[in-house]
Amino acid sequence: MFDARRLLDQVMNSAQGGDLTRMARELTGGAGSAGMPEAASGTAPQAASGNGQLWKGAAAGGLVGLLIGNKKSRKMLGKGAGTALKLGGLAAVGALAYTAWQRHKSNQGGAQPAQLQAPPADSGFAPDRTPAGAETLARGVIVAMIQGAKADGHVDAQEQQRIFGHIETLDLSPEAKAFVMDELAAPQDPGRVTAFASSPEVAAELYAASLLAMDPDTPEERAYLDRLATSLRLEQGLVREIEATVESGV
Repeated sequence: MFDARRLLDQVMNSAQGGDLTRMARELTGGAGSAGMPEAASGTAPQAASGNGQLWKGAAAGGLVGLLIGNKKSRKMLGKGAGTALKLGGLAAVGALAYTAWQRHKSNQGGAQPAQLQAPPADSGFAPDRTPAGAETLARGVIVAMIQGAKADGHVDAQEQQRIFGHIETLDLSPEAKAFVMDELAAPQDPGRVTAFASSPEVAAELYAASLLAMDPDTPEERAYLDRLATSLRLEQGLVREIEATVESGV
């Protein structure tokens, strides 16, 4: 048994700590920030098309580049912004889903939060309050991120092998490496994500997690998100708020 929360925190902390830049330099032959997409360097306002596809194909950032595929999310994480991100991976996903949930409720007459909010300790979005427990939630979030990263079809067998090779160099337990590799090799199937949806709050968190790992700008990605939202039984209004919250990062 491996510590899924620790693995998720490593992904988030690597993005905040600058490992995106280091990994991109290593895997692109020392190109440095000039050869990286927008959020890896944290400076360029727009990523070139080729660089964007490189990130979406997970070739420029190993595990971190695969799991943090959304350009807006990489920029947010790279700058270390947001109280929730400083609390850990599950807190970040919980804050995104909770804020979107509150904004959805505000459209039905509640008060709308202006900024990203960490969920209260007694909320169904708090990791330790989820029905299946925080460790199971962390596994579900990682599965959702990997499924989202693969939604555009660019993580082919060759790129999987490249990622596998990079994973072998990371400071992870054999069980954690095996888990990630098994999920990378698994078929595209929203059912792998919904299997972890133990509550409506967790369902919202899983949808947010998939969004973190992708830029839904292809028909394949949009189709995946539509299937996922249906499978998770999310209201369309909530889906729109989750997408808007992840897009803006606030």
